[in-house]
Amino acid sequence: MKITSLAAIAAFFAALCAVSPGVASAQGRDNVYAVSGVHVDATAANAAAAQQAGFTSAQRAAFERLVRRLTVPNELVARGMPAAEGAALEALVLSVDVEEERRSATRYIGRLTVRFDPSGVRALLRQQGLTVVDTRTAPVLVAPLVSSGVPEETATLWREVWAQGGFGDELVPLAVAPASLQGAPAWTSAAPFAQAAAAASALYATLRVQGSTATATLVEVDGNASRDRGEVTARIDGTDAAATRAALASLADQASTRIQNDWKGRIATGGGQRARISASALYGNQAQWEQIKDALEGAASTLISEIRIEAVGREGALVSFSFVGDRNQLVAELARRGIALADSSNGPVLRVAGGR
Repeated sequence: MKITSLAAIAAFFAALCAVSPGVASAQGRDNVYAVSGVHVDATAANAAAAQQAGFTSAQRAAFERLVRRLTVPNELVARGMPAAEGAALEALVLSVDVEEERRSATRYIGRLTVRFDPSGVRALLRQQGLTVVDTRTAPVLVAPLVSSGVPEETATLWREVWAQGGFGDELVPLAVAPASLQGAPAWTSAAPFAQAAAAASALYATLRVQGSTATATLVEVDGNASRDRGEVTARIDGTDAAATRAALASLADQASTRIQNDWKGRIATGGGQRARISASALYGNQAQWEQIKDALEGAASTLISEIRIEAVGREGALVSFSFVGDRNQLVAELARRGIALADSSNGPVLRVAGGR
C-alpha cells in the first residue's frame, strides 16, 4: 500500500494503533555550550604544571567567550562579566578536550575545546540578571580572501584563523569555504559552496595589510541582495608569524561578533522566533526511515529542536519539530543531509532525496 498524504498516514496509523511518541532533542541548544579553538601558551616549573596551567587558562578564556556568546551585549556591559573562578568554574566544566598540543619540559602550547554544563551556565547567567540567548540558526559560509600584495604565508594564516577559531560552535555557525571560492562577492559564485554547507548566505572577508595594520572588508551575499558589513581592523604588534596570527584572529573574532550580535538582536526583537511544523515522512524501507531520522537529529545542531515522532507505520510516519530562521534555510539544511522537504496539498512532506 502506498501512502501519499498526511491524512492517509493518520488513518493508516489509527488502524494499526502504531503510535510511538518521540523525545524532544536538546542537542542543538546544548552544542553551543562547547567552546573550541581556545589557544593557550603556559610556562611552569615542569611539564605537568605547565599543562595544568594551560588547561586552567583555557577554562577561563572559554568561559568568557561563552558568556559573550550567550548574552546580549548591552546587558553584559551593564551587569558585568559573571564571576567564576577556582572550584566554581571547575563545577561548570564538563570536559577539556585537546585539539592540538605541543609540550616541552616547562612549556605547554595547545588548542583546546572546553565543554560546559548547560544548566549550570544558564542558572549562573540568570542569577546575574542576564538574558540567555542560545537559539542557533543556519550557518553562514565565510570566504577568507586576500587583496593583491598580501604574502602567501599571510593568506594561509588568514584561512587558518577562521578554520581553527571554533566559529562553528557559535549561534550562527561560520563554515569556511573551500579555497577555490575566489573573486568578487557574488551569490552566483558562492551558492554551490553555501548549499553544500547548508548556508543561506556567504560572507566574503577580504584581507589587506598596510604596514602594521590589518583590515578585513566584509560583504555578505545571498539570493536576494549584497550587504556591506563594513570593516574590522587590528594592529600587528610584531614582525613574526605569531604577531600576525594574533592580529588576524582578532579580525575574525570581530567579524564573527558582528554576525552573532545581529542574530541575537533579531532574536531579542522577535525576528528569530521559532515555528513548529508537522510533516509526513514517506519512505520505502527501514533504511530510508533511519536516514530521515538521522537528518532531523543532525539538523538539531543548527535549526531544529523539540523533535517528536507522533506515529510510525510501514511506509510513513508523522513527525513534528520546531525550527528557527528562514524556511529556505531549513530546506537547505535538510537537503545537505540528503532529505527533501516539500509542500504538498496535504501539508509538508519529507523524503529521501531521489527516493520515491
